[in-house]
Amino acid sequence: MRSIQGKLTVYIVAGTAVLLAAAGIAIDRVLTEQLETEFDRNLLAKAMTLVSLTDQELGEVEIDFSEEFMPEFGESERPEYFELWLDDGSLLERSSSLGEAGLPRVASASMEPVFADFILPDGRSGRLVQVIFVPREDLDDEEELDAKEGEAVNQPESVSQEAADRLPLPAAPDKKRGADLLLATGREELDQLLNVTRTTLAVAFVSLMAALALLARLSVGQGLKPLKRIAREVEGLDANNLHVRLDTERGSDELLPITNQLNHLLERLEDAFQREKRFSGNVAHELRTPIAELRALAEVGKEWPAEREMVEGFFGDLVDLADDMERTVVNLLMLARLDAGTQVVKLEPVNLSQLLDKSWKRLRADANGKDVELENRISNDLNVRSDRDKLTLILANLLSNAVTYSTERSKISIDARETDSGVILAVSNLALDLSERDLSLMFERFWRKDQARTGGHHAGLGLSLVKALADVLNLKIDLLLDSQKRFTMALSGFVPV
Repeated sequence: MRSIQGKLTVYIVAGTAVLLAAAGIAIDRVLTEQLETEFDRNLLAKAMTLVSLTDQELGEVEIDFSEEFMPEFGESERPEYFELWLDDGSLLERSSSLGEAGLPRVASASMEPVFADFILPDGRSGRLVQVIFVPREDLDDEEELDAKEGEAVNQPESVSQEAADRLPLPAAPDKKRGADLLLATGREELDQLLNVTRTTLAVAFVSLMAALALLARLSVGQGLKPLKRIAREVEGLDANNLHVRLDTERGSDELLPITNQLNHLLERLEDAFQREKRFSGNVAHELRTPIAELRALAEVGKEWPAEREMVEGFFGDLVDLADDMERTVVNLLMLARLDAGTQVVKLEPVNLSQLLDKSWKRLRADANGKDVELENRISNDLNVRSDRDKLTLILANLLSNAVTYSTERSKISIDARETDSGVILAVSNLALDLSERDLSLMFERFWRKDQARTGGHHAGLGLSLVKALADVLNLKIDLLLDSQKRFTMALSGFVPV
């Protein structure tokens, strides 16, 4: 199941079903216990009625029972049954409804009533109570016995003691006898009431589940409307309208982070598409110029092949053009390898001051042509752990960029300082043509301040290469242009040695 609405509906209904089922089972047990307790209470009350009809006279137990007044113990449609046993094991009375059958006696040493379920003689499910009791003594017999004992004691004085001893005394009454009453009745009314109760609970459970499933689906569907709206908005986006942003006003609080992240993603995609378009245009510009020059040189050489000195000069220009194009291709290949993550980093101790001086020697001629000086403020004993070759490329491109775009008769300053988070290397030069807007474009490939790309041997890949190499070396680059138009590029994250 892939639908969120379907999953949530199933989870809600299933969880509620478990809770309601548990509640229903608990209710059923409580009701069953209460109803059975009430049924046993009524059964015991009827048994006590029969107990009240039982008494004993001088050790003789009798029961004043008549089916005329208790027809339920006769041949009725759903009869009840009872047996009255004496403590000597003899049967005193039984209901005619039993016929040839009997009731099961439960051995018990307690005087407490005993209840049990069993099958009645007519095949119905029944409930039995067994009551062990001592029948009450008839009060009239007790008074007569007391009178006879008094006569025996108050004999006339004229009777001799010997004669008195021969007089018959009244027989002493036997010890009070116990009895055991068994009463059984059908429990079809109790079972029917329990079945109705359970059926009601089951119907209520099913009805509630059906209503809950419908309500949960509608509620979940209503709650997912903002998500569906976002899906429709995203579905309408393509490469031609990446400037459109998702609505964050009508969304829910839970979806707001997703909407914001999607908007940020759209911003990045839009920027990437714009860079891609600019990249294609810049590549076209970079290739068009040397190709046009090659074509012009070839046409001129073809037109005047006899001019040897001029043709030789053309070949020198062709070599320069080939060098520029080769340099561009090499840089692009380097960027491709850096993007693919195939470059291996070899960390070793590197002296920043010495590496800077070595890189500056290659640019001294260009710097002298613009009367640009280098101010090296890096301590001679400052060493960092880095990849020497990659760091050399970074410094070479930074210095080349600074010399190319610095104002004539200006100064390039390079400083390195150690902080708690590592060593920071900063390259600063005067750049009157730069603006704040240019800072966000400087790392784009083939970007140059001079959009016409007139003059020079720079293709606009130097700072792109610096950014890619810095990422490989886990260095952070910060750009700053102050109010005096002094441009600073700071690399942080060097590990001091």
